[in-house]
Amino acid sequence: MRCGARWLAGCGLVLSLLIGAVQANPAMSEAIESAAPWPTQGRIIYRIYHGDSGIQIGRTTHTWWHDADRYWMESLVETTGLAALLKDFRYQQRSEGSVTAQGLRPERFSVDQRGKPPQEALFDWVGGQVRINRGDSKRQAPLVAGDQDILSIAHQLSQPGAPQAPVVLTVVNNKSAAVAKVRDMGEATVRLPLGQMRTRHFSVRSDDGNVKIEIWLAAGQHWLPVRIRIENRKGEILDQQAEHLVLGEPAQGNPS
Repeated sequence: MRCGARWLAGCGLVLSLLIGAVQANPAMSEAIESAAPWPTQGRIIYRIYHGDSGIQIGRTTHTWWHDADRYWMESLVETTGLAALLKDFRYQQRSEGSVTAQGLRPERFSVDQRGKPPQEALFDWVGGQVRINRGDSKRQAPLVAGDQDILSIAHQLSQPGAPQAPVVLTVVNNKSAAVAKVRDMGEATVRLPLGQMRTRHFSVRSDDGNVKIEIWLAAGQHWLPVRIRIENRKGEILDQQAEHLVLGEPAQGNPS
């Protein structure tokens, strides 16, 4: 429990990610390609567990909106229960950009954390650079087609026209841009607060070991991300498991 809120701050929903050398399951690949279109708006609420302890330390509320041309998404991470009594933590991430024939193309990723200045990553696709601004700290990294931010990657995996795993790309957050590998680990049935679900499991690992993320997309729910498991370099794990999913409701703060 002691590391719960601090670990939330360290990775805050994260998703620096992606891609490897495991053969994709052809049947599942075809299923995703022929799946119903990405819902135009919705909300997923996740319980956040600390490792395999079964202890809930927080909640993530993930909302998104798109009109097949532009997209917007947000994840709000908050401590709950005893963890909230120990530290009232609030961490908000946003991603916005365009929807293309190859999937999502982020243009701006931002972070708003209580008590800290705003942070952002700006994607310059023409110049092939992403600029990461953290107060007085500024850095740049190369950018190529298909690169994602830590929020968009979970939805990009199921986009028609997106490169299929295994694939290598750069995943951007508010601190860095990490070259990562995405592997298709095949089908998996998982038991979540939302219920038992058949999923397609992806592993996302950066070359430097800083990014270790597992993503499960639900076969019966438009291939939406219903479980996201994040591990830091110390081996501490945040396991986000969906407990509530609503489609068609306006996402709070969306530009529509």
